[in-house]
Amino acid sequence: MSKTPDNVANPSLYAKAKSKAKAKFDVYPSAYANAYMVKEYKKMGGKYKGAKKAEGGEIKGFDAKKSDLDKDGKISRYERKRGEAIARNMSQGGSVEMQARGCGAIMNAKRKTTRVPRG
Repeated sequence: MSKTPDNVANPSLYAKAKSKAKAKFDVYPSAYANAYMVKEYKKMGGKYKGAKKAEGGEIKGFDAKKSDLDKDGKISRYERKRGEAIARNMSQGGSVEMQARGCGAIMNAKRKTTRVPRG
């Protein structure tokens, strides 16, 4: 029998889920069988130890007040994306290209660019 991972909180429950996956799938280990095993383990009440890895986060220099274009107090997805792109490129300077909204293709000559001063 193979070793259970260190981050499994309940090894006996994990073993039950693993045997269930081995019985269901002809090929084990496989991506489908492992996904099924994790799903069953969690369904049975199993948990994993350790902290979740954080992804993303706030962009340094992003100012929500300046990014609120329509001044309604709420930041839309477009306003956040635009503000983060500007903040990300402020240190580099140059221009920022934003995805045009609407249907169909946008010609490169018509694509909106936001100029960011160097500094």
